[in-house]
Amino acid sequence: MKTKEPHHRRTHALMVASIIVAVIFVVWLITLPFRLQGPALPVSDTSGTTGGSNQTDLTAAAQNAPTDNSGAAQLQVSTTSVFQ
Repeated sequence: MKTKEPHHRRTHALMVASIIVAVIFVVWLITLPFRLQGPALPVSDTSGTTGGSNQTDLTAAAQNAPTDNSGAAQLQVSTTSVFQ
């Protein structure tokens, strides 16, 4: 069954692995400018408005935050558990 010596199989495996890594690296290198460029189109939320800056969104969320009786903003935390 064994037609090749172990050192030949190791050399072949190293060549195949090197080719796979080289292809992955080239694909990563080609897509790098597109990923660094950022989104080309404005992101729209569920209300249909275009997304502004992250700071603007955070400011609007803070202004609309629920408050307690003293007027201080409340922190609301939502948790889920999937442990069985």
